[in-house]
Amino acid sequence: MKAMAGENAESMGRLLVVEGDLVQRTVIGKIGEKLGYQTLIASSFEEAAALLQHQPFNIMTLDLSLGEHDGVELLRLVANLGLRSMRIVIISSCDERILNSARRVAEGLKLSLNGCITKPLNLDRLKEALYLPRRAESATNNDAPSIELTRDRITAGLAREEFFVEFQPKVHLGTGKVVGAEALARWQTAELGLVSPDVFIPVAERFGVMPELTYHILALAMKAGRRLVESHPGFTIAVNIAASLMSDLTLPERIEEILRREAMPADSLIAEITEGTAMSDVDRAMDILVRLRIKNIGAAIDDFGTGYSSLSALARLPFNELKIDQSFVKGFEADPDMMKIIDASVALARAFNMKVVAEGVDHPQVLARVRRAGCDIGQGYLFARSLEPGHAEDWIARYNSSMACQPVLPNEAIYA
Repeated sequence: MKAMAGENAESMGRLLVVEGDLVQRTVIGKIGEKLGYQTLIASSFEEAAALLQHQPFNIMTLDLSLGEHDGVELLRLVANLGLRSMRIVIISSCDERILNSARRVAEGLKLSLNGCITKPLNLDRLKEALYLPRRAESATNNDAPSIELTRDRITAGLAREEFFVEFQPKVHLGTGKVVGAEALARWQTAELGLVSPDVFIPVAERFGVMPELTYHILALAMKAGRRLVESHPGFTIAVNIAASLMSDLTLPERIEEILRREAMPADSLIAEITEGTAMSDVDRAMDILVRLRIKNIGAAIDDFGTGYSSLSALARLPFNELKIDQSFVKGFEADPDMMKIIDASVALARAFNMKVVAEGVDHPQVLARVRRAGCDIGQGYLFARSLEPGHAEDWIARYNSSMACQPVLPNEAIYA
């Protein structure tokens, strides 16, 4: 192992170069020095393992081919050592599919990636991948304290009407008009402020409160969305249905009762069910979904592609909308295989006469690609973040009015 000290080592931190080839590790080490890293070199798995177990590093470049061992073994070691804040740049002469799969291994291990680079090295890409903003390290050490929630606190929040909904618009990619919205649950408390759904939903599931919370959110969404449905023919409101409700055979009647109470037509609602939820008990899910569809209520398979029985779910269950998970939509630029999944998902949806919704449309290039793939509807930050109902009504009215004379979506300037 060999150490190289950069002139501005204090400015960038410590870099570990794990590379079996002498020329390559010399080049990477020299670039690290010029960028201001204190650089250490390891030419084998054993040397790298010894350094990682005894010294701290801010970033590591990793060649996948290390003789008897390989880079994936080192990725596992990094995960086992708990070094998840250390940034990693994967380098390889393997083909792109292998490199992309190695990236997915690192992501599955919850490691922090700065990039994946093929050999022969593109030095500009290498410099870009080695750039490490100072804030990246400090952010990992300042995690927000966990919020302690109880079942009683959630039920009290329901009683006090602390929960509310926001709407994220869904845009038709052919006409450019907003044709629906997804209702997203929100919780505002006096003592905790705004509590993230990522925090309160798992707690509600653990304590068995999700059915009550789901029905409450459904009623709020239907009430808040009435003017949108009345003002825009064919407008739909999508609401996520809790996994625990998909074994309750009274669900269709309960939903129909809420629609009747809120004076909303059945076809204004799309019940979103995750793929894993639908497949956990197919017979009951089929019973419930068939009855929802008979009542003219829409059904969307959510997070498509992330479960374990996608084809079976499409073949056996009467969904009329497929939502491609945003992990595929957002990941296609870095991983071409993600785009293949999107194309295949659209083809499957067409075979089953389903509309296709692309989640995570956050940038113009993503919009262009999902449109070319044949997706019907887009949802994401490029159009709008979630909006409180009153603001959503005004925003959608202005947006659709601006689109009245335009047959296709304008450039990204309109989305600001």
